[in-house]
Amino acid sequence: MLNWRVLRLWLAGWLIVLLAGAFSPAIGAAEPGVLEIWDVYYSPNRNPVVEAAIEQLKERYPGWEVRRTSRPLEDMRTAVMAALAAGAGPDIMLVNNGENMMGPMVRAGHLVGLDVYAEKYGWTERLFSPSLWNRARYSEDGTQFGEGVIWGVGVDAEIVGVYYNMDILNALGLGIPESLAELQEVMEAVKQAGYAPVALGLLDDWQFFHLYGAVQHATLAHQMGADAAQEYLDDIVIRGSRDRTWLEPGNVEAARIVQEWAQKGYFVDGYTALGGDDALAVFEAGVAAIFIQGSWYSSSIAGVDFDVAFRPFPPVERGGELPPQIGGMATPLGINARSAHPDVAAEFLDILINSDTTVSLQLGMDVVPARVPAPVELVPEGTVYHDILVAWNEANQVNRVGHFLDWTTPTMWDTMAEAGRELVLGSITPEEFVQKIEDDYRSHAGQ
Repeated sequence: MLNWRVLRLWLAGWLIVLLAGAFSPAIGAAEPGVLEIWDVYYSPNRNPVVEAAIEQLKERYPGWEVRRTSRPLEDMRTAVMAALAAGAGPDIMLVNNGENMMGPMVRAGHLVGLDVYAEKYGWTERLFSPSLWNRARYSEDGTQFGEGVIWGVGVDAEIVGVYYNMDILNALGLGIPESLAELQEVMEAVKQAGYAPVALGLLDDWQFFHLYGAVQHATLAHQMGADAAQEYLDDIVIRGSRDRTWLEPGNVEAARIVQEWAQKGYFVDGYTALGGDDALAVFEAGVAAIFIQGSWYSSSIAGVDFDVAFRPFPPVERGGELPPQIGGMATPLGINARSAHPDVAAEFLDILINSDTTVSLQLGMDVVPARVPAPVELVPEGTVYHDILVAWNEANQVNRVGHFLDWTTPTMWDTMAEAGRELVLGSITPEEFVQKIEDDYRSHAGQ
C-alpha cells in the first residue's frame, strides 16, 4: 500500500515541475507587460472575483498579459516555497500567515512590504479590523509576528463554524445545539438514525486543524474564560510567547473529544482517504448532518436542495460565553521582492480586495467581505449567508476571532498533521498528541 506522505511528496514534485514549465524562470527575466499570479482562490465563490479583477487591470493597462495559476493550499504552498528557494516565482503569490509561510519568507527577503500601498489605497481604514491586520504583520527582520510591516492581504474574511443540515435535524426532532454536550448528543442521534454525523476529509491536513481548533477554542474558553482564551491564543499563535505552554487542560480535553468522536464513528466512512472538497461533496449530498468548516464553502452550500444553518462553534456549556471562533482574513497574497512590476501588482491587489465590483460579487456569492462590520442588513434573513455574516460580526464585536493553528511555527503544519492522524486513529493518547505539539512549540517559542 502506497504511503500517503510519499504520494503527496511525489505529486508535489510533479506540480513544481509543471509550474516551472508554465512560468518564466525568474521574475527579473519576465518580459514587460506580464503579471504572474499564483493563488488559492479557485473556489466558485472566489474565482470570479479574481477573474473580474484581472479584467479591470487589463482595462487600466491595455496590452498587458496576466498569467494566473490557482491550486489547493498545500500544493501551492509547496510550489511557492520551492520557486522562491530557486530564485523564481510569480509577481503575486500565496503568503500564508504566520510561521507557515510569511515569517520564513520575510526573513529570507522574499516579500515587498505593503505599508506604502496600504496607506495609498486606504486599506487599513476601510478593510478588516486592527487586530486582523496584525495577523498580516511581521517585524521588518521577520522575527516578531503580529507587529510591524504588512506583508500580505486577503481578498475577503473567513470564519470557521458549524454547518447543519436542518432537514436531517428537523426530521429527527433535533434543534441546533447550544453547547458542546448538545452537539455530541446530536451526533449520536444522527448516527443512530443511519446518517453520517460529521463530514470530514482528513486527506487535507487543514481539515483536522480546523476541527481540532474549533473544539480547542471552546474547551480553552471553558477552562480559563473566553477573553483569557483569546489572549492565550494570541500569545501562542502570534507572539510565540515562551511563557505560554500547550500543556493546558483545555488542549488535552479537545484532543480527547476529537479522538472520542473518531472512536464512536461520528466521522463519515472513509474520512482518512477524503480531501476537503470530498467532505464538502458529502455534506452537499445530504449524507452528513454536520460540517465543521469555513465560510469559504458558503456559496457552494447555499446551492443545495435542503435547508442549511450556520452557527458559531458552541460553548462547552449552554449559556456560556461565545468562545473564540477560528477566522481572519482569507489566505493572503503578497508581492515577490523579485517582481519587476511591484506597483502594478499592488494596484491589482487593491482592485481585488477593495473595488466596488469585488464587494458586489462577494455579496452576490455569499462571501464575507473584508469590510468590518459586514453589511448583514443587505442580506436576506433565513439564509446561510446571513447566518455567516451574523456570526462574523458577533465574533468581531467581542474581539474573539481565533486562530488557524498551523501558523504557530514553521514546522507546526507537518507536526500537527502527523500527530492529528495518529490521534484520530488511536495510535497516540490525547496527552501524547499535545506533548508533540508542545515539543514543536518549545523549539521555536520566543525566537
